[in-house]
Amino acid sequence: MKKIILLHFLFFTIVAAANTRLNVIDFGANGADQLEDTSSFQACVEALIKAGGGEIIIPKGNYYIKHVKFFGKQYSNITIIGEDATIHQIVPSRRVSVENGRWMTFAERKGADGVFVFDARVSGQKDDSNSIKNITIKGLTFNSHVEKVGFDELSHQISAHGVSNFNVENCNFIGFLGDGIAINAATDYSINRDAYNKDITITNCHFDGINKDNRQGISIYYADGFLIENCSFKNTTREDMPGALDIEPNADYQISRNGIIRNCTFDNIGGIGAIIINKQKKISSNLDSSTGFLIENCSFNNVRVALAVFGADDFQQLAKQNSYDVVFRNSNVSNYKSLFVARKASNVLTENVTYRNAQLPGYTDCLNEGSNILFRSCKFLNYVSDKDYCSTSTSKKYQFKNCTYQKKN
Repeated sequence: MKKIILLHFLFFTIVAAANTRLNVIDFGANGADQLEDTSSFQACVEALIKAGGGEIIIPKGNYYIKHVKFFGKQYSNITIIGEDATIHQIVPSRRVSVENGRWMTFAERKGADGVFVFDARVSGQKDDSNSIKNITIKGLTFNSHVEKVGFDELSHQISAHGVSNFNVENCNFIGFLGDGIAINAATDYSINRDAYNKDITITNCHFDGINKDNRQGISIYYADGFLIENCSFKNTTREDMPGALDIEPNADYQISRNGIIRNCTFDNIGGIGAIIINKQKKISSNLDSSTGFLIENCSFNNVRVALAVFGADDFQQLAKQNSYDVVFRNSNVSNYKSLFVARKASNVLTENVTYRNAQLPGYTDCLNEGSNILFRSCKFLNYVSDKDYCSTSTSKKYQFKNCTYQKKN
């Protein structure tokens, strides 16, 4: 009998937590003025955590925030619902120097800061047992006003380290200083690093960098599985940064695998290219990383290159027969400068992709070092010379099969 009573108590406790709905207005936030709302938002978050999780409602309006902090796995089971609400980022009056002037930043956390900051505050994790779990953010617009504030490599709109089942949907990311969303290997390397990120989902979101003076729309440094679907990217990325979407583990022991990018659009993208995938060197403890990437049904316009893949010194040993770590298929690329950028890349398949209107001058490293790179059933339309589609690559590791070529008249 006691066991039954205890189970009933636990059941109703869980149900009560799931049904808890708190409104930031009830904690002092005001979407009709231009005063800071940081403390009101944080108080709402803390009250929800005491209740065991639930929903935070942000009504229509404009809110001004420095940082809302979700530190520790106790900040799990939260759904943040915006009702056509806009979050404006507040930055300090002065930047500070990091790493002897390597960066001048507004960030508090000197690895990756954000307006919303999630950090599990653990290091060296091998699974998601200590991660912040079950987070959903939807219906919000984030605006950092990069055209007024300027570029900041460490200051993002959503920054996460050590999250699992982390979902962002139907949100707008406007004028970000660094990234719109950063899934990190740390937010401050001097404190904690290499918590476990797993099952990241970003859907139906819009990323507009406004003036291409940003870092990335999305950066993923550490993720065991991610889906980016039905998202649009435009006007992002300054010239010395990677691109709109950057998959970039910093170390060979960090996990980056099983990522899908589907039904997305990219327009007017700076940096190296629209999508960048970095593959670290294989080590015995992390052999399955840097695999399982699929890009499909996407469109690209006014980009240097749609896809760039970087590898490590072991790229030749990693070459497989009829097996690919990165698959790019069923997509369209127009007004591009380079077909593909490969630097020590391996095992990349581009299939049924149509390329239109190569723009000169193109990249000279169009197809550089690589192994097992195949273009199959692709179309190259309206180009000026054979060099534009790079079939004259010096490497014999690149293959073009069943492709269609149509030069400009």
